[in-house]
Amino acid sequence: MQITWTGEQHARRERFRRFAATTVAPGTAERDRAGVFDTKSWQALADEGFWTAHLPREHGGDGGTLWDFLAGLEGLAQGADDSGFVLSAVAHAGLLHVLCEHGTPEQRRRLLPALAGGAVGATAATEPAGGSHVAAVGTRARVHGVDDWRLTGHKAHITNAPVADHLLIVGRLDGIGTRDITLFVLDRDRPGVDTGIAEDLLGQRTSPTGPIILDGVPVGPADVVGPPGDGLATLYSFLAFDRLMYGVVVAAQLEALLPVVLRRCAERRAFGVPIGEHEFIQDKVVGIRITIESARHLAYAAADALVRGDDSYSALASCAKLAASEGAVRSTVELVQIFGHAGYDRTGGIERHLRDAVAIRIAGGTTEMQKKNIYKDVVRRYAAPVDTPAVPA
Repeated sequence: MQITWTGEQHARRERFRRFAATTVAPGTAERDRAGVFDTKSWQALADEGFWTAHLPREHGGDGGTLWDFLAGLEGLAQGADDSGFVLSAVAHAGLLHVLCEHGTPEQRRRLLPALAGGAVGATAATEPAGGSHVAAVGTRARVHGVDDWRLTGHKAHITNAPVADHLLIVGRLDGIGTRDITLFVLDRDRPGVDTGIAEDLLGQRTSPTGPIILDGVPVGPADVVGPPGDGLATLYSFLAFDRLMYGVVVAAQLEALLPVVLRRCAERRAFGVPIGEHEFIQDKVVGIRITIESARHLAYAAADALVRGDDSYSALASCAKLAASEGAVRSTVELVQIFGHAGYDRTGGIERHLRDAVAIRIAGGTTEMQKKNIYKDVVRRYAAPVDTPAVPA
């Protein structure tokens, strides 16, 4: 893997870092307490051209690369100081990715300009009884007529659902055999769609999350994304892209906290010296830095594999997500510890980072699922034939 950022990509990262710092970051603490999504900044982000980086030119995009988009995402995450807002952006980007890769020309023509222009997207896989088992889908499209189905089901804990304009639904399609998991794209105002109210969460409170109820929603072939029955493979591709982005985002968010940490280490004194002179504090800071580099470069490796079409992409994305989520929790616990009581006090703004980090162990696939994915890839690549001795002679 060899990654060289262009001057334009460096400029794009810095441009969206400044945008996020001046537009998104103000008021984050108040939005966190109220559990409110920043709709004004969301529209401003679209107006700034954030989503057009790697969209096709024929649909209003810039025709750039994945790396162009990731440069902007790094900048957004580094400057926003609003993890929930960035989490909503990650979910939205996943839907754009699916439509670019698997949508029909008509779906791309109709939806990409809207989603790049301020509309909000959500992807709904999780169901109340399924959790991490994304293949355990109960939502079903039943035959109602020729090329006419009725989609019914209940999705739970869906990022952006309460504010989404366009929904990607994972369901089953009757009449095509046992391989029936299919993706459907719907507008929020389709008859029979109810997105419910936002959940009251511990962290990521500025990212609206909630249910989607589908009650006999009329759907047809024009609403199907990708081949009927191929929805699971497309969904796994979406999830891998989602996980790659978590690595990028967590690294950028933690990096933005390093100046804050070092300032605290210089200003707070213990035993007659600044706490930063104590090795046990230095160890905590080093741990944060290692998380940043691990998450970032695993995410870069996954992105490189995606661009090259390498089949290591999914496992590397899980590695990035695992390093990011577990490292984020460890790092923010240490952050609170470095700040002492001030870090635990809700008025200080530090404990919010810990609450937000806990959610990353669950969102986009739990820690346990990432380990399962990685282990399966290890077995696929390295398992010896049955007759191979366990210990070389």
